[in-house]
Amino acid sequence: MMRPVVATLCLLLLVAAPGRATKIVTTTLQGAASLAGDWTADLRQPWTGSDSEPRLQFNLRTEAGDSRWGFGIRADDLQGLPPSAFSGVARDVSFSWTREAGTFQFTGSFDSGRGSGRYRFTPDARFVTEMAGLGYRGLETNEVLRLAVLDVTTAYVREMSQAGYANQPLETLTRMRIHRVSAAEIRELAALGYRGLDSDTLVRMRIHKATPDAIRGLQQAGLTGLDTDAVVRMMIHRVTPEFVRGLRERGYTGLTGEDLVRMRIHKVSLEEIDQLKGLGHGGLSADELVRFRIHKVTPAFIREMRDVGFVTVTEDQLVRMRIHKVDARFVRDARADGYAMTTPSDAIDLAIRGPRYTRARRQ
Repeated sequence: MMRPVVATLCLLLLVAAPGRATKIVTTTLQGAASLAGDWTADLRQPWTGSDSEPRLQFNLRTEAGDSRWGFGIRADDLQGLPPSAFSGVARDVSFSWTREAGTFQFTGSFDSGRGSGRYRFTPDARFVTEMAGLGYRGLETNEVLRLAVLDVTTAYVREMSQAGYANQPLETLTRMRIHRVSAAEIRELAALGYRGLDSDTLVRMRIHKATPDAIRGLQQAGLTGLDTDAVVRMMIHRVTPEFVRGLRERGYTGLTGEDLVRMRIHKVSLEEIDQLKGLGHGGLSADELVRFRIHKVTPAFIREMRDVGFVTVTEDQLVRMRIHKVDARFVRDARADGYAMTTPSDAIDLAIRGPRYTRARRQ
């Protein structure tokens, strides 16, 4: 079963056909119109939300088929769902799910944890009135249903307004809720020096887990003055405080955020740095470490070349051997054919100018 990307707010997919909202409901919520459609559910494999509570997978489709939603519901929030729905057969069931924005009433049946049927969503008139007072007037039923699914509450709208994000477009408000942008986190970011961020930046930081805790960790590791793009790139490429501190302990100070990102992109590791030092290649610069990774100059390769007698090898020679496909098999084959292979330079020169010795030659 597919798992939702955003577990806390439980939204998987929202598709609304352009220009067709008026076909879903012909009146605004001043008349408290309801909205009906089909539902399916799978109770067999609950998944865990960010609050560590299990969710049951539900999917809704509007009657006209214009919109579809996939999301999770906590079992305790479903009122009237019989226990037999989880493992046995339950016919003609009726249960409900209440949110601040309104109530879903479900009817249908279950067989071994899989269910289907019809639903009707009825907006809560008080919610609609309060949202109008907060600047969201003339909401249609399908819009209120979306707010119910995402649990966009009046308290959340007020909190975001107090944090400096009043009168956001409805689409922006729902995106912020989907990605768990909170007023508390906005205040924490401001305290860390990240003030006045636009909604897109806040959402992007949440998507890539550029949280206040992550930023504090980087600052404590000595990385200060990073802009939001740099922080996001570090999170994308897993530049952790532990990695930064490990590099500092090995003498790598003064590295820029971009240096660290490049090292992570090319999978430079603290363990490999230690192994290279043990093989006589300590003190390499960040660029040299990246160059080694690009050309696959690994500790295993260096040991392999030592086994064929190339004990004293420069970093440049190691890279050139990799570029020209010189390995231990190449050296052994060349020696078997009478070529003198006493130095790395001999092997490199032969690989560039002489016959190519491949594994296939000796097979």
